[in-house]
Amino acid sequence: MENRNETSGKGYSVALSQKVVNLMKMFLGKSLGNFPVQCVSRWMEGTLLEAERGVIAMSIKVRPEMTNPAGYLHGGIQSAMLDDAMGTACATLGYETAFLSTNFNIDYLGTATAGDTVNVRAYVYREGNTLMHVVGEIKKDDVVIAKGQSNVFISDMPVDYGVLVK
Repeated sequence: MENRNETSGKGYSVALSQKVVNLMKMFLGKSLGNFPVQCVSRWMEGTLLEAERGVIAMSIKVRPEMTNPAGYLHGGIQSAMLDDAMGTACATLGYETAFLSTNFNIDYLGTATAGDTVNVRAYVYREGNTLMHVVGEIKKDDVVIAKGQSNVFISDMPVDYGVLVK
């Protein structure tokens, strides 16, 4: 990950980043259905596979309510999976301000059905002074079925991520 923000006025806290990553690591191999923060991750009930500064990966079993009428994983759910993973990757960075997506693009390249397990991985590709570029992908059987990218504004609006790690 390219980081151009270490000396900016919107700098991050290494200590806060480590606390958030450590919280996430407590859930490695466990269901996020019991995650202590109300978020889409809880509803998806994925299993956390990886958590590092700027990186999140999870596996999610596709349930019938996640599919469209044709029985395939709904595009909106794929979007939610990517958006949630990208947002969580941003939350591991150690900023005390909110992140705001300025755009979000998805390429749908394949599909999954109820009962399939997909892996979602997102990471911060570039961390700039005011914008980050975040990318992610969803794989089924090691084949990419969706990929997404987003530019995320590092705002000045305070968010107390520390509440998660007290």
